[in-house]
Amino acid sequence: MIDRGLLFKEWKHNQALFITIFCLLLLITPASIIDQYHDYQHTFYHFSDRARFVIDYTPTDSFTWRIGIAIILAVVQLGVERSKGWLDFTLSLPYTRGQVFNTKFLLGGVVLMTSQLLSYLLSEVLFIILKPESVLFFQHYMIGSLVISFMAYALVIAAGAMTGHIFAQLLTAFSVTIMPFLLVVLPFLNVKMIFERDTFWHQIPLLDNPLLQFCIPIVYINTGAWLSESMNILLIPAIMSILFYLIGYFCFSKQPSERAGSFFLWKQLDRPVQIAVIIFGILGFGYIGYDADDSLIGYGVGMIIGAVVGFLLSYFLIYKKTKY
Repeated sequence: MIDRGLLFKEWKHNQALFITIFCLLLLITPASIIDQYHDYQHTFYHFSDRARFVIDYTPTDSFTWRIGIAIILAVVQLGVERSKGWLDFTLSLPYTRGQVFNTKFLLGGVVLMTSQLLSYLLSEVLFIILKPESVLFFQHYMIGSLVISFMAYALVIAAGAMTGHIFAQLLTAFSVTIMPFLLVVLPFLNVKMIFERDTFWHQIPLLDNPLLQFCIPIVYINTGAWLSESMNILLIPAIMSILFYLIGYFCFSKQPSERAGSFFLWKQLDRPVQIAVIIFGILGFGYIGYDADDSLIGYGVGMIIGAVVGFLLSYFLIYKKTKY
């Protein structure tokens, strides 16, 4: 259950951030519509025969801003508060860890979703007033931006619940966004090189399955990838959002909270993650070495370099604590 006292405390603590993010997400789409209308008027004034007021949401940069804002919100709520000691104070209050996590998640989710829903309504009003010739992919874009920005927020919140400092939170979140590629595509690339068969890739039906592509969270940064698909594809990031929330809730509730700067709060993750980083380093650098030298010698040298880089990288990131 959400306690109203804790909800009020969390709101007052980050009130300026919540209001700023709310206003940005509320105004970013209407402002882009007005900007495109001004461009149309300028074109109409100079080249009236070529002026067309068409709004197309396929190529758009504002979507990246939405994801970035969601990430900043999640980092401040957990990563920054942990590094500043504010989270320790919150956990000392007479509330359970589950209540603290749910309160933070609820506030962040409400700010993200409410602002974008109101932005959608305000944009529809502008369309009625400005009367563009056509509007392409608007509903699909707005629903997708809401779902995908919420997925990014849930992912970074979950990463913050698992890790002990901001850099670890961001790096863990980024690793998860490309994890399906690392687990599926990278091993198959290496198998293809070992057997030296160009047709190998096409003989694996899994790799041609579009569902695999949309299970890689980082793919959604490119709006063209999912706007061209059915709106049902957004069910995948919606399901991933629920999964990330459950992971974050479990980690925040069960793991210790400490400010010693450890990468993972749950120490049992250190060794498995280090092994995984070394393996991915071997596979990744092996592929790069083969691609550069076009021989198994280059592949072997790349694997050795990858093993060394993976070990050093994982050692200094995971086992060396960050000082606050």
